[in-house]
Amino acid sequence: MTAPSVCYVVGSVPRSGSTLLCELLGRTGVAGTPDEFFSPYTVGELKDDWGFATLEEYVRELFARYSTPNGVFGAKAHWAQWEATIGDADPFALFPGLRFVYITRRDHLRQAVSWVRAQQTGKFHAQDPSAAERAPEFDRDRIARMLARVEREEGLWESLFEQLQIEPRRVVYEDLVAAQEETVRAVLEHLGVEAPADLHLPPPVLERQADALSEEWIERYRAAISPPGRGASPND
Repeated sequence: MTAPSVCYVVGSVPRSGSTLLCELLGRTGVAGTPDEFFSPYTVGELKDDWGFATLEEYVRELFARYSTPNGVFGAKAHWAQWEATIGDADPFALFPGLRFVYITRRDHLRQAVSWVRAQQTGKFHAQDPSAAERAPEFDRDRIARMLARVEREEGLWESLFEQLQIEPRRVVYEDLVAAQEETVRAVLEHLGVEAPADLHLPPPVLERQADALSEEWIERYRAAISPPGRGASPND
């Protein structure tokens, strides 16, 4: 297998819309098959199946199996996955023609609430069967910790980009939802990949998981952290 000419990583923090973005990119047929290849769990499972010994061997296997015919390989990594699997390795040596796409979510509180609910239920996508035996329960302290983690891990991504002296293609979840095809075209342009002439992206398979319960938790959290006698601002 010849090494791909373009490699990219979608950097993210959980519940930021990275799965939606990667599904859309995969549907183009020219942007690899981006997935969470660097989750320690996934690496461990595939090590047993594929028999590789080093990170370099693993990456070469990924290239062979998941690049598109035009020589493009894509992957997605949450910060914790990147840190655990790539660590101090030189990403430019691992991934030829490496570019980064970085997706964030403007509303960190909704992101934190979504993350807590997913952890409690084991349901990270609307299509997943719930693994929890109990209904999710509002937990102000846990939401606060998750909110702090979102902000900390975003800061770690920014530090990495500064260290590598690169500027990623930035995508904001709320903008992606409002303009999916336009966003995907902009990402392909950043990668130096020509969009198919007949590119048309139908609605994704993924469904939004936000619902009335999420909104209730957001309001309860805002009320809980507001000083006595002061209502929570809608932008808090």
